[in-house]
Amino acid sequence: MNFSALLTRHASERPDAIALYDIDQAVSYAELQRETLRIAALLHERGARPGDRLALWLPNCTAWLAIFLACARLGITVVSMNTRFRSQEVGDLISRGECRWLAMWPAFKGLPFAQILRHVDASLLSALQGVLVVGEKPCTEPVVGTAMFDYDSVPASPLPDTVPEAAGGCHALVYTTSGTTSQPKLVVHDQETLVAHGANVAQVHGVVPGDAILMGAPFCGAFGFSSALAGLAAGAALISAPVLDPKECARQIKRYRATHTFANNELLDRILHAVNDEPNPFPLLRIAGFASFAPSLGDLPARAEKTGITLVGLYGSSELQALVAAQPHDAPLNERQLAGGKLAAPEARVRARDTHSGIILPHGEVGEIEIKAPSLMKGYLHNEDATREAIDAEGYFRTGDLGHTVDEQSFIFHARKGDFLRLSGFLVNPVEMEQFIETLTGVAACQVVGVVHEGKTVPVAFVIAETNATLTEQLIIGQCRTSLAQFKVPVRAAVIAAFPVVESANSNKIQRSELQKMALALLGQACPDE
Repeated sequence: MNFSALLTRHASERPDAIALYDIDQAVSYAELQRETLRIAALLHERGARPGDRLALWLPNCTAWLAIFLACARLGITVVSMNTRFRSQEVGDLISRGECRWLAMWPAFKGLPFAQILRHVDASLLSALQGVLVVGEKPCTEPVVGTAMFDYDSVPASPLPDTVPEAAGGCHALVYTTSGTTSQPKLVVHDQETLVAHGANVAQVHGVVPGDAILMGAPFCGAFGFSSALAGLAAGAALISAPVLDPKECARQIKRYRATHTFANNELLDRILHAVNDEPNPFPLLRIAGFASFAPSLGDLPARAEKTGITLVGLYGSSELQALVAAQPHDAPLNERQLAGGKLAAPEARVRARDTHSGIILPHGEVGEIEIKAPSLMKGYLHNEDATREAIDAEGYFRTGDLGHTVDEQSFIFHARKGDFLRLSGFLVNPVEMEQFIETLTGVAACQVVGVVHEGKTVPVAFVIAETNATLTEQLIIGQCRTSLAQFKVPVRAAVIAAFPVVESANSNKIQRSELQKMALALLGQACPDE
């Protein structure tokens, strides 16, 4: 199925059903279809054609969905751009994505889109044919020499009947892979893959017409868009706002009777704080799927349980789609809170491969997780070598994550492959050390990385102290020596103000590579007690 058929079905069968609450503006499926066709006519009138690419650089709003769906109608591929991106990333994506069109909101509060564009090397924007402007039109062209046209413009005529609908196999969306490099890979998905994934996610989480999903992440990333797909596939409502404010989220959950949300643990923690952890604050909220991005929120599942919220751990990636797996809703909390779970598609399969011997491991043994699922990307844009490296001949995607399988459709995520440490011949998950250190008095959060020192890998801990707490390296290491195996004791433990992070569509991700550089620098210094 393609997006046009999906939208037409909802608009025909339930035209007045709400597709999106854009803050407090309710948009029905019939209205969304009319808006989509108007934008499709506007783009076609300007010369946009099948096979073109459009860089979509907007926060969550009606325009984001309408532009995406209009592009899907025409067979135009959307290159999804994070609103946090700045000049280097914007120029890189527009250029490598070979985008002919750009959609942006120059006057959106707090985000200087036009100013950022002015700092982009003009040669990277030379292929642009037009800029679709949402909101107030700027006085000057956002891209010098490139015509801009208004999102609110009325096309001279409706989209001609002679313009065919794009087939389900047409490319629809390009995500960027997360990470800290300046050149992330560009992940391509087609329409039928996206629509089918949305239907599978909706089935797993029981999303049905009349339900409502609070958008806990931006549309521009795999996490947010996969959540939106579940709602669109089921004909449910999406509840959204351009800026994710926890108090606003709490208000929207109550006002619009949200039944589901999918968010990172930091946002869910702040939403609970916004309602003072009161019992049963959201009686209609059936499921809250979460991903653990903030390392210091280990008590979140228990707190959510006390307030009556069913929290379930999730798993996903740009290549496989977010929400490709989730823990069962009826599992005990100690299992339900773990990342991983059962794969959403009935035909999907998972296995774990030993990172040294390459053999497929029996259930329960830790190895690299490989997943074969119908939600898998079509490939990396203009990078066939990387695609071949990521997907084997059987169609399994090498996730780069370590974990163990429970059965052929279920698994438990442990850590990124590069995060596991081989200490004194043992494969050790740094989370084990981090969780112990976080139990120490005065410790707010901890990250442990491994670096090679004097010919062997050693662990180094970085700790953030609680307000007004006094922590010393000797105290932290001393406590570890009394409770952990000697090979797990950090050789150094630094107290720092904050972890280095990189911004992503979903959250701020800790840069473990930067921590490793800091660890090497620390190992070059004498310990305070020496």
